[in-house]
Amino acid sequence: MKIILSVDSEEKIPMSITAATHLSEMPETELVEVVYLNGGIAAVTEKNRIGPILKNKKVQVVACGTSMEARNIQKDELAPGVVYVPASLKEIIKRKQEGYMYLVL
Repeated sequence: MKIILSVDSEEKIPMSITAATHLSEMPETELVEVVYLNGGIAAVTEKNRIGPILKNKKVQVVACGTSMEARNIQKDELAPGVVYVPASLKEIIKRKQEGYMYLVL
């Protein structure tokens, strides 16, 4: 099972870390892709904040380029291990077409 989880507000960042960790612990889970967008984009510049999931081999952290641009965040400001995508909506649609389960926090 592959899961894409979208996080759109800063208040949801701690919950996203817990959710991604729990989902990744399920034996049937292959990958949890956590997409940070809108206010949630604050997570991707602080490694200490998302460190626990950056170390998890079953979790991929993704930053929305559109949200980064709106908040003047540059690619070189991303925490090491964070994957940049130009637009989170395109990423989510692509993953749903690939059969990912879509969850929203």
